[in-house]
Parts: sequence; C-alpha cells; structure tokens
Amino acid sequence: MKPRILILSVLPILIILASTFLTYQVFSFYQKTPEFTAPDTIITQAIPENIEPPPKVTYNQSLGIVESQDKPELAGMLKDYNFALNRIYRLPLNISLKDGSALTDITLDSQFLRSLLVPTTTELNVPPSINQSLLLSYLNSHLTPKQKKYFNPTVAYQNTQKAINLRFMGEDTPVVLGVDDGPSSRGELANKYLEIDLSQQKMYFFIDNKLFKEYRVSTGAEYPTPVGEYHILNKAPKAFSDIYNVWMPYWMGFTYARDVGAYLGIHEIAYAVNDLGKPFYKHGYYIGDMMTGGCVAMEPKDSREIYDLSDIGMLVRIVK
Repeated sequence: MKPRILILSVLPILIILASTFLTYQVFSFYQKTPEFTAPDTIITQAIPENIEPPPKVTYNQSLGIVESQDKPELAGMLKDYNFALNRIYRLPLNISLKDGSALTDITLDSQFLRSLLVPTTTELNVPPSINQSLLLSYLNSHLTPKQKKYFNPTVAYQNTQKAINLRFMGEDTPVVLGVDDGPSSRGELANKYLEIDLSQQKMYFFIDNKLFKEYRVSTGAEYPTPVGEYHILNKAPKAFSDIYNVWMPYWMGFTYARDVGAYLGIHEIAYAVNDLGKPFYKHGYYIGDMMTGGCVAMEPKDSREIYDLSDIGMLVRIVK
C-alpha cells in the first residue's frame, strides 16, 4: 500500500510542473515572432504626394503635329518638336527607281508623308519612325512590272527612313533610291558579255544568254568611266599604270582614252608597293564607290574568275 500512496502524492506536483512548462513555451513563441505589418502601410508611405502622371500626347496625322489632350497649356512646349516634324513633310519626297538605264521617280506628297510618320517621343534628338508596311504598299502599287521584279523593299524602307531622319534634324535630303534593280539587259545582247552599271557600282556577267553572277565594282571618279558598248581589246595577268604607279592584276582593256593617253580596263583593285616590297591600297579599299581613274576595279575574290571566263573581243556594255 505504501507505493500507491507515494504515487498519488507525487502526481499533483507533476501536473503542475507540466502546465508551467507548456505555458512558458507558448509565451516564448509569441515573444520571438515579429509583429506583422500590413503591406498597404508600406506602399502608401513610399509614394510621394507631389508626383503627377505624365500628360497624354497623341499624333494628329491630318495636321502632322503632336497634341496634348489633357493639358492644352503644353502646346508651347511641343512647338519645337512640331516644327521639326513640319520639316519632314514641308516638301514632297522623291523615291528614285531604275527602269533599265532610265530613272523614274515616285513622289511621296506632303499628305502621304504626314500619314507615314509614327512619333514615339517628343524629344528633339529622336526622329519619328515611319510605317514600313504603309510605305511599301504605296510603292508597290506604283511600280512597273519590271521594277517589281527588281524592287528591293529593304533598301527602299531604309533609305526613306534615313531621308526622314535628315529632314527632321534640319539637314538636306540626298537622293532616295528604292531599288537595286539588276541589269538593264537580260542576256539577249550576246552569248557571253559583261554589263557594268555605274549607278549601282555593279557588274553583271552573262554566260549562255543567262545571268551567271553579279559583282561589286568601283568605277571612275576624277575621270568618269565612259558609257557605251566596247569589247575586250587585250588581257594580261598583271599590268602596271605609269600614271598612278600601281599594279593592276587580271587586266582586261576595253577602250583607249585619247585625251589621257591611256587604256581603260577592268582589273582587280589596284595596289602600290612600299619600300619593303609589301603591297598596300594607296586610296583605301574603295570597292562599291566611284573612286578609280576611269577603269573598272574588282574585288580580289572576283577578279581571277572574271578574267578566266572572259575572252578577247567579248562585249562590255556600260550603262548609267
């Protein structure tokens, strides 16, 4: 009987100790848990009270200006930007296209230019973009069948955007070219011949009455490459110019210029030799630009191929 009495006397003490321990753990948990702060309180305190939303600015196509709908008093601030826009459409813009050896123009009038503009900001150093699909749709509707075959939409869009940029900044607009339109003949002039287009700085090689390949070239600047039909008069793997003191690999002469007392020919881009015997381009690598003294210069990677495929007496047609 003594053990049972001992257990019963100790049991209340154990219950009291267990209750005390649990109460301490709960109290400790709430002591360690940080107090929750509502997000709304933080967001509200982070917003400055003096900031206003930016004014809404829209582009009026019919007038060719940007306007502020909710703040009319900003019209004065937009005046300079609208003046720059006006420089774009003040005068019509001509897109020059090639049709054979003739040039024709498609005129973009002031009204169309206004509809073409897509202002993305009112900053004076950022010209407006243009609606590419609208431009190309308009040009395509005015192209001849021949122009459509060789029309280059990427060139037309890029050159028009450049002209828009120049006008916006108050600079003169260069000629806007809309095509890289290929040769003016189709292989019908001879079984094999070369056609050189001065306006494109390109040469076209026809073999078996078909276009074999096209090449970038450089033609005359200080002495213009003459227009007309010629024939290859002579060939040499390497020729030398006493006038310019340069070497001209893969030479093919096509005419004699009496006023300068020298042959004009087709050849690899000319190079000089320095004191150490190393070749260098005296006037830079100018393929694609009018830079020669009347000859037609070719890229090194093309010159050997053209030389090997060309024959004495072969037709050389030069157009502009």
